[in-house]
Amino acid sequence: MKKTSVVLVGIGGYGSLYVNEVLKPENSGVFELVGAVDPYPSSCRRLPELTARCGQPYASLDDFYREKTADLCVISTPIQFHTENIISALRHGSDVLCEKPLCGDARDIVRLAEAEASSGHRVSIGYQWSHSEAIGKLKSDVAAGVYGEPVFLRTLVLWPRDRKYFGRGTGWAGRIRAADGSLIYDSVANNAAAHYLHNMLYVTGSETDGARRVTDVKAELARVNDIENFDTSVIRVTLEGGAAALFAASHTVACTVNPVFDYRFTRGRVTFSQDAPPPSLDGTYTPGHIVGVTDRGETRDYGDPFIFPERKLHVAAAVARGELPAPVCGIRAASEHTRLINRIGEEFPIGSFDPSLIRERGELLYVDTLSERLISVYNGSVDGISDMLIR
Repeated sequence: MKKTSVVLVGIGGYGSLYVNEVLKPENSGVFELVGAVDPYPSSCRRLPELTARCGQPYASLDDFYREKTADLCVISTPIQFHTENIISALRHGSDVLCEKPLCGDARDIVRLAEAEASSGHRVSIGYQWSHSEAIGKLKSDVAAGVYGEPVFLRTLVLWPRDRKYFGRGTGWAGRIRAADGSLIYDSVANNAAAHYLHNMLYVTGSETDGARRVTDVKAELARVNDIENFDTSVIRVTLEGGAAALFAASHTVACTVNPVFDYRFTRGRVTFSQDAPPPSLDGTYTPGHIVGVTDRGETRDYGDPFIFPERKLHVAAAVARGELPAPVCGIRAASEHTRLINRIGEEFPIGSFDPSLIRERGELLYVDTLSERLISVYNGSVDGISDMLIR
């Protein structure tokens, strides 16, 4: 197998996942690291090893392409840079793996699709669930009609995040726009828990690199932290064909509930809980495994979607080598989530929680009883969080 030459753009933070994978001795015959790009390379914990392999990091992607080329450009930069980084890589003859989301501004989707089409190269977007074997098998079964048509899909993610989380990076965390006005829309729904909102659109999409279209949306958004965008959301959407989907997620909660979902179809049901769910959570789950049950009583265990998150790098490399005909999650599949995030940002205000409900535990700000409320929203016993907000 021919090695895939790789340039890594962004080598700190989440980009360290790719640094670690490329530097694994067992991958020496798979990847050839030809360069790294990062204006602040000291944030990379393995910088000495990386520079020994490919030289000093470049300050910009254009600087790299002035001297070198790469089969695959792996982009782990803040959201506002995704569009220009992707277009630059395509223009210079690289396939692309860009971290989610596709971009901050839905108006860039056409530009990105045109750049991909004219380049002859392909773009993968790094929703790791979309690249997992478990989700791939589930999506194939849904497309084949094993469970019938989607009726109601619901997802819950409660991930406490403290002040340090919202102060990370170069000041883009929790922002709607960058200093130059470009859209970011960093939020619980477009960053940390974006995978699980996207997954409801992705799994129900009829094509491998596709997602089901959103026809209508309603959202309750709120924040506690000193940020521009929201840190808590209850999002309800109607999907093409009439199915409904619910996404309840927050960073300002006292307890953790790792991703849980329940997808109901006309001829079956598929559930997942990363851990043993709280006793108050409605539904039957097999911790760590996606499990489907058809109306004929057949059970299908799809396994753990969190296994081998680095798989997306290997899939994108296989696309670049021509071993796979197309990305499993490319511009088409990722664009519907970006459109939804933009629509939410344009149409729905961000509220503030009643100050009497706000508590502080170390660096964490959280809303008293919000965890229980969002579990009730997921269970369908209450509609939302509006009565917890300042009117």
